Amino acid sequence: MAAVFVHPDYDPAAHAATCKPWHRVFAPDGRQLTKDLGGEFEHHRGLFIGWNLVRWRGQRLDFWHCHGGETQRCVGLVRSADGAQVADIEWRTRAGGLVLHERRTLRLRPRDPDVYELELAHEFTADDTVELAGDAQHAGQQFRAAQAFAEKAAAPVTYLRPATAAPHGDDIWTGCEWTAAVLPLPDGTVTVLRVEGADNPKPATWSTRAYGRFGATFTTTIVAGGSLRCSSRYVIATGARDGAWCRATAASVAARR
Repeated sequence: MAAVFVHPDYDPAAHAATCKPWHRVFAPDGRQLTKDLGGEFEHHRGLFIGWNLVRWRGQRLDFWHCHGGETQRCVGLVRSADGAQVADIEWRTRAGGLVLHERRTLRLRPRDPDVYELELAHEFTADDTVELAGDAQHAGQQFRAAQAFAEKAAAPVTYLRPATAAPHGDDIWTGCEWTAAVLPLPDGTVTVLRVEGADNPKPATWSTRAYGRFGATFTTTIVAGGSLRCSSRYVIATGARDGAWCRATAASVAARR
């Protein structure tokens, strides 16, 4: 088991718990690496995607926190011929307006006995023009590590980045094609390497936190009747991998596209 798609049926009486889906991620040996409901920053869950500044039909919407009644609702889930998991997700306002239709595809690729790769691809379509924006800490496709890393006295998650990475303060980075989180779990370290999709809108802005929330975002506009495709790949490996391993692995992921 590498990843589990969690997609609760929406319940207005339990909005925070059911307003959006996420993916649990596991180490090659089966240990769960990601956070579920509750804990610090309750809206962070596993692998998830959202933007806190979405403009649509004159409205400003927040599909990150979903405090305004916004929802991401899974309306279909199938397995493709090549074994990928394909989900149809509707991004709706509190009043039910359909802002985006998302087709999300998750593929698993074994690499070595203690390494595997997840490819997470999104195709968004919009009937009316939609602007996707937000700050680096509250937008884009992100990974949130288990709640244990946010507890007091927890060992911090550390990060590896390419030599081209440029810091901008507040754990914000640009110039990255990849970033790796090294998770110091008590029963053995795990490295999570995230590689940004080559065809994603640019520039990508990355955000990393010591409690294990990291990922990248971009600003873009989907015109009426148009679409957007974006993706990211995660390589999950046991052990504390170094920068050389990350560079070589990221290059091998990019070369296969």
